[in-house]
Amino acid sequence: MARRRVQPTSEILGQIVARLGLPPRSVDLEAVRGHLGLPEFGGYVEEGRVARALKAMKASRAFAETGIEALRRSVPSLRATVSNGDAIAWQVRIAIPILDDGRLELRIDAPSDPAATAILRGMAHRNDPTWRIEDLRAAVAQVTARITGAMRRPVERLRDQIRLDLREVGADASTYIAQLDRSLRSRPFAFSDDLGGSLFHTLTPVRKRARTVARQDSRLRQLRDRVGFGAYIEKFTAARRLGRRIVFHMGPTNSGKTYAALKALTEATTGTYLAPLRLLALENYEALLERGLHAGMVTGEEVLGETSPTHTARTIETADLTRPVDVAVIDEIQMLSDPDRGWAWTNALFGVPAKTVIVCGSDDALAYVRRAAEAARESLEVVTFVRKTPLVLLDEPVPLEKVAPGDAVVAFSRRAVHENREVLVAAGHRVATIYGALSPEVRRAEAARFRTGEADVLVTTDAIGMGLNLGPLQRVVFSAVRKYDGVGERALTNSEIRQIAGRAGRYGHQEVGYVAACEETGIAPLKTALGGAPTAPAADTRFFVRPDLIAIRSVAEEMQTQSLREVLAHFARATFYAGSPFQPSALEEILEVARLVDRARLPIEEKFAFSVCPIDRRDDVAMSVLERWTQARAAGLGVPALRANLRGELDYQERTVKLASAYLWLSRRFPDTFDDVEAIRAMRGRANDAIEQHLRETATRKAERRSRRTAQAR
Repeated sequence: MARRRVQPTSEILGQIVARLGLPPRSVDLEAVRGHLGLPEFGGYVEEGRVARALKAMKASRAFAETGIEALRRSVPSLRATVSNGDAIAWQVRIAIPILDDGRLELRIDAPSDPAATAILRGMAHRNDPTWRIEDLRAAVAQVTARITGAMRRPVERLRDQIRLDLREVGADASTYIAQLDRSLRSRPFAFSDDLGGSLFHTLTPVRKRARTVARQDSRLRQLRDRVGFGAYIEKFTAARRLGRRIVFHMGPTNSGKTYAALKALTEATTGTYLAPLRLLALENYEALLERGLHAGMVTGEEVLGETSPTHTARTIETADLTRPVDVAVIDEIQMLSDPDRGWAWTNALFGVPAKTVIVCGSDDALAYVRRAAEAARESLEVVTFVRKTPLVLLDEPVPLEKVAPGDAVVAFSRRAVHENREVLVAAGHRVATIYGALSPEVRRAEAARFRTGEADVLVTTDAIGMGLNLGPLQRVVFSAVRKYDGVGERALTNSEIRQIAGRAGRYGHQEVGYVAACEETGIAPLKTALGGAPTAPAADTRFFVRPDLIAIRSVAEEMQTQSLREVLAHFARATFYAGSPFQPSALEEILEVARLVDRARLPIEEKFAFSVCPIDRRDDVAMSVLERWTQARAAGLGVPALRANLRGELDYQERTVKLASAYLWLSRRFPDTFDDVEAIRAMRGRANDAIEQHLRETATRKAERRSRRTAQAR
């Protein structure tokens, strides 16, 4: 008996398709069979089911051609794979950041959950990528949250390992990150129960390779640095003769790093302390005197103390780069990255002639310091300090109405400071005020009012980040987490937040420091910054530099010109070439001043002194005064003390103090022209007194009026 032939399912489907009026060759019968889940032979299926399948497959093909792309734009984390022309498989791509700046991401692919899959099938069936789109987003968000939560511990472990790698490669962190980033972007991981373990197994050789590439790049970069830094480093002849030892006291605010450095300084036979602010130079000069040392102080405006001191406290711009000492302390070394003043830290780091150079600052500066030590072929020791009191971030916002005695409210503009001050005074607080436009003397007096309890609340800018003793400060409240930096408004960096927040809870005064935000939206950035992760290594580790007088003379002789602007422009072209280890420090502003001083018939050395005079270059009035001063110098005339109206508004008095300070700075360079020094000191003192009187009166006057009204009402 002959065996009955078993008909292939595809033939059966071909017959059904023909009955439906379609040419069988126009249909992928195997795709239809797969879509219906039929066996290869003997499959039975109803005509109606085949018709519905063909319709669904047609819609899926149309959706695959147009809808998937539209859906990707609406829900970027969705990934689609199309097979057999119409079968669509969906995954959710979860990107988990490894570093704060997002340069490293771990990418995980997870299957969409049943709810999302049902919606996606409905979209394909209708060929409508907008159908239930909000429900789809919610379903995808749930998958993302579930996977992110499940990966929290493995990701934290990976972050810790990468941080250790970054410390190991130091100045070559950007190369390490770039290599690791390329590897991570090219290999998304499929989510599974054992992904945490397999992640480390897979990434261990990848990390090893990234470290190797970074070291290889380091050797090439060190060679380039030795060429690029070349003449710059070698010009500091006194420093190069000493074979210096660099010690980095690295740690956050209130960790004792500067205290330990100053202890080493006072125990040395000779030494110098280089401060970021005149206020800090003065405080440490006084501390040196209290220790019985033969001390002196040098700033741009004045010289105090012994004529031949063994120990000096200086503002960093006045660093003596010719006289060798045993120990030099460079404070706030992270200021190397400041576009306006970073050049002074660059000069000091490479040029201060000390057998031991102790630099103090946050871990943000490690790449710079390590690169400098490598380029100069000097030893580097890193000593890590930890904060002495805990710093606690409050989970709830603290609006101005809930500010309490002992708080400092931080804003990032003069206007915002005064607005906050008005609110707090009206609420009955006695307020001390600190911001950058105030002179060091007024800032110190206002800090003393807060420290002694005469004022119970401090309103300030980031000027409190360094150089002030704020003993009773227990809580720092951020009224904003964005600032205008001279170019545009931007978010505060993690380093800036930590520097400011760290002033809360001073060791010896408080057992704990608190940090808060005025608004709910400010809490997340504070949490990120204070969470313990280091700031991502700077993408640009070039050093800010500014030409010195030797360079100016050399270029002027070579070009046969007395035009300061032409000399500075030439210096920029020769120094800031592609691949240079340097970048210009506030060069645009100096070029603008150079254009102004070039109008005076002065030697180029004198023009340069006027161009770097500490004057507010954004103030048209101040620039007009500077131009008059250059013309007076060119004409051989003396410049009398400024006449000031002590009944002027607060901003007028602030400008008066700044101009007086610039006069005193110039008097040290041109004493025969700026010869009315005693009168200008007296005038600056009166202006400072007027400012302090205004701040004191307005800090309590409204509160007193309110108290009197309350008493009368009773």
